[in-house]
Amino acid sequence: MDVYEMRGRLQVIAEEMAVSEDEDGEGDEEAFVMVSKRPSTSSSSFCRDCATPAHSGHPPNHRVLPLQEAAQDMKTELSQSCSKLTEKITQMENFASNLEEIFITVEENFGRQEQNLEQHYSDVLQTLSQRNSENSAALQDQKKQKLEALYGQLLACGRLLDTSKDLIESAQELHRCQNKHAFLQVELKAGVSIDFTTPTADLSAVKQMMESINVVPAPSAPVMNPQVVNSATTSSLRVCWSLFSDDTVDFYQLYCRQISEDITTETEQDASVRRVKETHYVVTDLLPNAQYEFWVTATNTTGISPASERAVYMTVPSPPVIKLQESVSCLEAALIRWDSGNTNPVESYTLELSEADNHSSVTESIVAIPTCECLVQLQPWKRYIINIRAVNIGGASERSQPITISTTGTLFHLLKETAHPSLSVSPDGFTIALWRSRSVMCTSMTEMYLSCLCWVCSCVAVLGDLIPVRGQHYWEVEVDEWAEYRVGVAYEDTQRTSYLGANATSWCMRHLLTPSRHKYEFLHNGWSADVRITVQPFRIGVFLDYERGTLSFYNALLQQHLYTFSCCFHHYVLPCFALDKPGALTLHTGLTAPKYITHT
Repeated sequence: MDVYEMRGRLQVIAEEMAVSEDEDGEGDEEAFVMVSKRPSTSSSSFCRDCATPAHSGHPPNHRVLPLQEAAQDMKTELSQSCSKLTEKITQMENFASNLEEIFITVEENFGRQEQNLEQHYSDVLQTLSQRNSENSAALQDQKKQKLEALYGQLLACGRLLDTSKDLIESAQELHRCQNKHAFLQVELKAGVSIDFTTPTADLSAVKQMMESINVVPAPSAPVMNPQVVNSATTSSLRVCWSLFSDDTVDFYQLYCRQISEDITTETEQDASVRRVKETHYVVTDLLPNAQYEFWVTATNTTGISPASERAVYMTVPSPPVIKLQESVSCLEAALIRWDSGNTNPVESYTLELSEADNHSSVTESIVAIPTCECLVQLQPWKRYIINIRAVNIGGASERSQPITISTTGTLFHLLKETAHPSLSVSPDGFTIALWRSRSVMCTSMTEMYLSCLCWVCSCVAVLGDLIPVRGQHYWEVEVDEWAEYRVGVAYEDTQRTSYLGANATSWCMRHLLTPSRHKYEFLHNGWSADVRITVQPFRIGVFLDYERGTLSFYNALLQQHLYTFSCCFHHYVLPCFALDKPGALTLHTGLTAPKYITHT
């Protein structure tokens, strides 16, 4: 069975498990009723240690579970085993792919070497054949010339013999005469030489070619390949290059240098060098979300090639960090905020979410998020696990630490940056306190500046980070008995030089103390309805309904309606909390709106 067949069978098993879980979910209610009506028996239990139905004589130290729970545990273990096996198969595929690349590279190098040897062999044979033909022709010409010269010499020799015969006869006549002195003065010579020259053959070129069989040309410059998606991690890069010719290469030298902002000060000596046999290499020990410059040279027995063009690769970013206190939610959506977690900017982010109760993998992904926040639509009354990935040209980072979001109510925190300097905001972002008199002057120029920037000393307040979704939102505020406070909502651009409820862009419930009683006002644009509250509320419920255009206040402990503003909100509003005198307020969010509120 190969890797792909194993992967296909695992996919079939996963689909069958999903269908089985759906069928089990549809029959859960009926099965629960049937089991509850029957007395408990040993057949409805299952021993995980023995993997058999439980019986009366079962060892007490074994794990005995209800049959449905045991089946669910076994499904969970099977799903985990399938996931691990899938991961192993992926690793095997990657390993097989790497071996295949190495095999192809070796085969290409061997093929080039074989072609070079065949070409040299063919050139030598062709040269020897040409020189043999030339030498044969030259020998034939020389033979013809020699034969002609020899024939000429033979003729001359014949003539010389005739001449010699005449000379001999003349010499004999002179010898017979009495004048011996004349005989001695006669000179006898042969006029033709009979010596032959030996022809020579110049084979120096053939010898040079024979000696150059093992000499190959220096390689040409390699070509750097562009970075491939998902070819990097936070600390490594897989670099690839290629050759456009049939060069013979013994090894490559890969140069690597990090690209910094002050690139003008970088030199060749700053680059690290690695000796590589193949046309790819995995460079490790790198920084996350950083740019690196690569170039390569090829070397063989003849020499070193020119350097390739330089290519820029980028490592994968570090995982982002989700801001838990700045992530808000409601019944229909969640606004997730995070820090990049990287010094250099990234291209985009990906949000991954899954339902926490189903123990499933990622069910939805939102890609190409340009900023460090995302408003995601969700289903009400569910729990979600959300992760964030940072993405650049090298690929996606590892998942961030997950955050769990429940869509059972509206969750938000206090915005500390909007708090009046006199207010103290708790680290969890839910409690504010005023422990000094407002008449105390600001102790520093910085505090005075912040006081003017945020809220004037007459209104010591802080805003809440409510999610910008036009739906229904509910939260509660726990108050001190003797605190004078204002609780309500306001537009984000409300003038902060006036009291909450004293203008047309804010609405609030106000509590103040008089010599005779606790007084409550419901203020908007400086006007308050005539409402008398007999029982002092210590936990105030606030219900905001954009669709109906209402803002309602309740005594949460008594489930008592106090007052409702009817208005049309042209913009999103933010919760607002103010203290007119020393005291404390505690915010409670993420609560499900009570039925007595939603049904009114």
